[in-house]
Amino acid sequence: MLKYTDLKRTNRQNLRDVLPLAKPFTLLVEPSSFCNFKCVQCFHSIAGDSGFACKQANMGLDRFQKILDQVQAWPGPRLKVLKLSLYGEPLVNPHFSRMLELARQADIAERIETTTNASLLTPQVAETMVRCQLDYIRVSIYAADQKRHEAVTGSHLDFQVIHENLRILQEIKRREGSAKPFVGCKMLDTYGPENDTFKNHYRDVADELYLDKPHSWIQVDGSDFIGGYYGAQQDTVLEDLRARDSHRIACPMAFTTMAVRANGEVSPCCVDFIGGTSLGNMEDTELPAIWQGLPWYEFQKMQLQDRKHENYACARCDIYRNDHYTLDNIDGFPIDKLR
Repeated sequence: MLKYTDLKRTNRQNLRDVLPLAKPFTLLVEPSSFCNFKCVQCFHSIAGDSGFACKQANMGLDRFQKILDQVQAWPGPRLKVLKLSLYGEPLVNPHFSRMLELARQADIAERIETTTNASLLTPQVAETMVRCQLDYIRVSIYAADQKRHEAVTGSHLDFQVIHENLRILQEIKRREGSAKPFVGCKMLDTYGPENDTFKNHYRDVADELYLDKPHSWIQVDGSDFIGGYYGAQQDTVLEDLRARDSHRIACPMAFTTMAVRANGEVSPCCVDFIGGTSLGNMEDTELPAIWQGLPWYEFQKMQLQDRKHENYACARCDIYRNDHYTLDNIDGFPIDKLR
């Protein structure tokens, strides 16, 4: 199997050459917007009402099946990616295993992924992942020792539990002679020796280890996600962020991606936890109609015209300019070719 980090660079199409897409490349479905961690670098750590807390829910199986049905009825090729995660920890949802079974049966995507902190990865869920041939599991590691883990996540969970859960998953894979799911463990670059400690600790339970670069999510008054995680190192981080700034105008996510939150709201964004980019609800309008509808078109046009200041979430986001996360540059794409 390809490494997780090779997926977005292998056999990829130049987005500018294939726009507009008849359907998104990627569909993200949110099993849960709750999380059992409150990481200091994440919006789950925000105290009070951030505009996110009121939207938190576990997605029910009926809604999940309705999403699958709508995509199955959508003409055209299969999705490239169905990702069962968004703004929360997907394994908080007690129906995650059944969701994975239904997703595999629906056969709507070339590959199925999830992102998890793996703290709730039980042997039963691991068995389902192998049996249903989940393609990729991206594991977010937040620290390489217990003290740092507690400080970052706000949890007293023994961080060795994560390693043990992944060991069991790999044991099940070996027993079944399965290469899937491919386990990619990642941690935020700490710009120091903790990077090597992380790699040494997880190398026996991961198929790939890699470092992610920091980003600042959607800015919320009173919150400092980078400062909260990096402390005195934040000047180094900010310098790295400046070095990776592509100065792009248009965020390509609205042209490739559709995200369905646990409450049914549909967005073109996997970063907007506050919901400023919600463009419909799949309970009211089916997914193909939302993708092809006027609000989505107007949102894409806003990106190309550099009017992001008109959207509450986009005005506070810069991840689309980070060349670690975004490869496509569609600046200057003719708006009259969108339809």
